[in-house]
Amino acid sequence: MVIILKNPRLILREWREADRLPFYRLNSDPDVMRYFPHLLSKKQSDAFIESIRQKFIQQQGWGLWAVELRAQKQFIGFVGLNITAYDLPFMPCTEIAGD
Repeated sequence: MVIILKNPRLILREWREADRLPFYRLNSDPDVMRYFPHLLSKKQSDAFIESIRQKFIQQQGWGLWAVELRAQKQFIGFVGLNITAYDLPFMPCTEIAGD
């Protein structure tokens, strides 16, 4: 079960198939991905969505939500909490993530 969060401007919701193309556009934009390790291919972007979906199941309803502009019903990115898989000196940790 994915918790849906709403405010007057935004909806944080589970991912939809229709999010794949706009998410790939974000992931392949050099300005958007400036602080990420690298740009993502379409295949990598789709795999990232699947990873996010699986983490929602594993983390019992929290993780990285798809963000939608409420009035326009338009996907604009993602935000949320993520248990990072990177081997970092300050592990374990939970990152606050967004794109």
